[in-house]
Amino acid sequence: MKQYVIAAALLMAAAAPASAYTTYVLPEAFDTAEGSLSLQASHAQQFFTPAIAVSADFDLVSPDGGPGTFGRVEVAGAATTMQANLPQWGTYRITSGEQVGPVNTLVGVDGGWRPLAQGETPPEGAPVTTLQTVTVSDVYVSRGRPTNEVLAHPGGTLTIRPITHPNQVLVSGGFEVQLLLNGAPFPNTAIVLYDQGDADSDVANFVATDADGRARFNFQQPGTYVIAARYRGPAPAGSPAEIRSYTTTLTFNVLTALPAYAEPPPEERPRRRREGLGMGR
Repeated sequence: MKQYVIAAALLMAAAAPASAYTTYVLPEAFDTAEGSLSLQASHAQQFFTPAIAVSADFDLVSPDGGPGTFGRVEVAGAATTMQANLPQWGTYRITSGEQVGPVNTLVGVDGGWRPLAQGETPPEGAPVTTLQTVTVSDVYVSRGRPTNEVLAHPGGTLTIRPITHPNQVLVSGGFEVQLLLNGAPFPNTAIVLYDQGDADSDVANFVATDADGRARFNFQQPGTYVIAARYRGPAPAGSPAEIRSYTTTLTFNVLTALPAYAEPPPEERPRRRREGLGMGR
């Protein structure tokens, strides 16, 4: 009976948000010549209007794949703000990592599922299961010319891996990504595209992944967008819930033309070449 209940719960619309909010990370700029950058992260019902601040537990991955640092992280009110240090030239990944939510009890009523209120007794005979959310929010920013090292190593159970560099997305060229589940291509799955001002409950604009887990998004105009992939499946052994609901988002900017990239000052260029040859000491 329990397996039937879990299977039934997994039939809930996979593309629909698992809760009333979707998380995003928004930088002040996607490319910069400066050595630091401000970002905002929030749970939102409309992009990019912050509603609830997210956990401060973010990671910064440097262009060489090593860990970076934040000069400041502040959780206040509707948003979490961060100051990312960008000492290296190239592309950085700012990620929330997998943030695990509380366990919620769901009850099956009238052919659907809804959260069971605290202290509420489920109707007699109604199926009951438990669900826990797992969210990942990513953004890529570049200091100077974009690089590719950090694109190859996204983490998490449900992963959006950029094929097109996310800091070089053009209206004329579109944006191709690959969706991975536990490191393997995840086919036949909706990835929802949100424009600025869209409600997170509006899931009509989506692209389904192909047999290789790939999806390509086309654009009519430049701007800042979010893509979101969602999946519900049985929770791993030892989890406090029977079902896990995964949501992974990626914020990116669409351009009409590539910018003129800032270059490292002359005094930094020789050091970068020596380090690339293993001679940086």
